[in-house]
Amino acid sequence: MSEVWVGVDTGGTFTDLLAFNSEGQLFAAKTPSTPDDDTRAFLTGLSALQASAGFEPSDVVGLHYGTTVALNAVLQKRWPSLGFIVTHGYREMIEIARQTVPGDWGAIYTWVKPPRVVPLENVRQVRGRITHTGEVLEEMSTDDVRSAAEFFKAKGINAVALCFMHSYLDPSHEQRAREVFREIHPDCFLTISSDVLPEFREYERAMTTCLNAALMPLVTDYLDSLDSRLKGAGYSAPLLLMRSSGGLSQSDRVVEQPATIAYSGPSAGVLGMAWLAEQIGEDKVLTYDMGGTSTDVALVEDGRPLLTTEGLLDIYPMGMPSIDIVSIGAGGGSIASLGTGDRLRVGPESAGADPGPVCYGKGGTQPTVTDANLVLGRIPDYLLGGDMPLDAQAALDAVGTVGGKIGLAPEEFAYGILQLAAARMSAAVRQVSIARGRDPREYALFAFGGAGPLHAAELADQLGIRRIVIPPRPGLGSCLGLLAADIQASAVQTVNTRAENISPDRIGDTFADLEAKVVADIRGQGIATPTTERFADLCYVGMATELTVPVPDGPVSDAGLDAAVDAFHAEHRRTYGYHYAGEQPVEFVNLRVRGAGPLPRIELAETTPREGSVDDAVLGDRDVYYGPRHGKQRTRLYDRDRLAVNHEVSGPAIIVEYDSTVLVPPAAVTRVDALGNLIIHLG
Repeated sequence: MSEVWVGVDTGGTFTDLLAFNSEGQLFAAKTPSTPDDDTRAFLTGLSALQASAGFEPSDVVGLHYGTTVALNAVLQKRWPSLGFIVTHGYREMIEIARQTVPGDWGAIYTWVKPPRVVPLENVRQVRGRITHTGEVLEEMSTDDVRSAAEFFKAKGINAVALCFMHSYLDPSHEQRAREVFREIHPDCFLTISSDVLPEFREYERAMTTCLNAALMPLVTDYLDSLDSRLKGAGYSAPLLLMRSSGGLSQSDRVVEQPATIAYSGPSAGVLGMAWLAEQIGEDKVLTYDMGGTSTDVALVEDGRPLLTTEGLLDIYPMGMPSIDIVSIGAGGGSIASLGTGDRLRVGPESAGADPGPVCYGKGGTQPTVTDANLVLGRIPDYLLGGDMPLDAQAALDAVGTVGGKIGLAPEEFAYGILQLAAARMSAAVRQVSIARGRDPREYALFAFGGAGPLHAAELADQLGIRRIVIPPRPGLGSCLGLLAADIQASAVQTVNTRAENISPDRIGDTFADLEAKVVADIRGQGIATPTTERFADLCYVGMATELTVPVPDGPVSDAGLDAAVDAFHAEHRRTYGYHYAGEQPVEFVNLRVRGAGPLPRIELAETTPREGSVDDAVLGDRDVYYGPRHGKQRTRLYDRDRLAVNHEVSGPAIIVEYDSTVLVPPAAVTRVDALGNLIIHLG
């Protein structure tokens, strides 16, 4: 048997699996998630995939995994008792936080800062001080560290974060404190900030370190359990996990920095669409991943997802690099209900995998987005190719009961549910596009996830987008990204120096140190020839946020640094609509190096047009309601597996496949391209 690579993505409703072998064959499987223990769905799906593809566990040479285990723990505030060690005098660092008020400045907010992740009584102080210039003002007190370790050990606290002032400039105090702490409390999961986020901004660094420490016991136990069960099933391939930044890393590195996999699954989806966009020559892409519980949107430009270091992990700041994804609680399982004044609400509450939407027949009683689609006739009376029948009457009763309370017929209320869901999703798109200086109308909408292709036309219509791309097996979009990813590592160093004072030699030495760390990390994961790229975070002096721009490879020179400054002015104008070139001094804040180690990648083979007409793919007809503008229209259903290259389908139409349903609205036309993508042009 040929070698096999497997991608597994655990979502809130389904766990998806995709495999390809060295002969270029693709195999897919999908199984309901098991929220109480994700490893069960992982192994169940792997067994089903193995049976359908005919491979043995020993044939698998790569297991690539996107998981929600870290994100779910933070969303549910499910972590062990946590300890925190800080520089003397900074006990209330987390309390002080930031003065920035989140949200739309046009609205009125009563803002409460995020609740503490560490109770104040579990914060210990250590004497010793490094200044903002990196000077050691006072040596660290090892007695204070020993006292803190004894305190946490006596209280049974086995997860501790350590964050000293300005350790991003000189980590020696934190490193020495770790040695002393482990002498007293060796079994504790200890995270030091200079390992996790060696950047300035104490609050963000402290919060990132605390979250990392909180997740270490949970993620370690989970991955140990998964590894044991995989070995028990005969799988010996290395387990590589997707990081939020869009690269894979071995599990032994992930357990040291579990916060880096918080947005593992959504990041894999964006990466998959970026890879697909390269295959078909799309340079401006808006990725739209709608699943059972949430929707994730992101931008891809010239084959690269946009990255950010100013993200949030739920309500907490997260300083680690991640793909710039905006997520909202709107998915197929999102619950529709009436709020104050009988106003319709859709999400963020979700029926999830259990009990799921009413039409699943598993005990759900509140109507969901999926139930609304079924009432409108937009999905057939089954999912997963008929393996999962749906109860249309139960959905109609549930939607009708709630809609009747405000005098709406079932179809009217169901359409309102979808319109509100689309409005929430378009707001998320504007946040990731217009708020970053991008016009969504210039982008192609790549829709995937189990529900994305069903809602793509509605979303595109609200945003003025005219081109939609639906990849093959859209419900497995995140798995596609897992199999298109490389091993990745990154390193950062704060420099905080004005451009006019910067030394090329100093910058060159710093980049060399960062590159050495990144290359060593990737080579340690079995990649002999990693590649690296350089970046710098720049801002105008006094500006509160930075923009990241590339720095040319090779010896650092004045000309190369000037090019980075010019790139910053251009990016500032693109993002904010203006720049201060020649007016305001510029500061180099952080230097970054990103490295990649290539892995065997999935390939989609072009298919040649075959004989037969579009009519060969027809499954039948049904009535579908398209809202007041188009009303109810007789709509033809097509089997996507029977559509061939260059086939065209005019709307209204519904194209069904194993893991998703595609809606082609009236006046739209879709064509099958050479890779099997559906390209929809809206009228």
